[in-house]
Amino acid sequence: MTENLTPLCQINGGCMGCCGHDFISREKIKEAIRLNTIEFENKSPRVKAQFLSFRDRAHPSDLRHGVCRNLIEKDGNIFCPLHPTLHDKDLRENHCDIKHLCGTARKFAEWDSEKQEKFISFVASKNIDNLEYSMGMDSGKLLEEFENKH
Repeated sequence: MTENLTPLCQINGGCMGCCGHDFISREKIKEAIRLNTIEFENKSPRVKAQFLSFRDRAHPSDLRHGVCRNLIEKDGNIFCPLHPTLHDKDLRENHCDIKHLCGTARKFAEWDSEKQEKFISFVASKNIDNLEYSMGMDSGKLLEEFENKH
């Protein structure tokens, strides 16, 4: 296994594949993220306690249209404001299944850096938005298409 150069959840505007279940439709996903973002902005998290208060406002299984209530959007990017890439600690701990990796991410982690870069380039060449990227990662569709071409 190699060290990933870029976490897959951070490319293509962010992946939310593991942040939801039963994605109903693009419209419902967008609406859920829009409402989550409003709630996040209303909390105005600046310190750890405020981030935790935002996190704990809903139980992890209390999804909005199949999407985690902590998933937000900013500048066209979908992300979790609790993610360890944004803090010195993983604020999702004891709330989310932080060890979860979709099948695509598990496979990606096994590849050498050259194959990882080819996959990242493949995704970029698809010119898809972050919702289609997320659903393709979660379902394994992008992995299957990549493996069929390489």
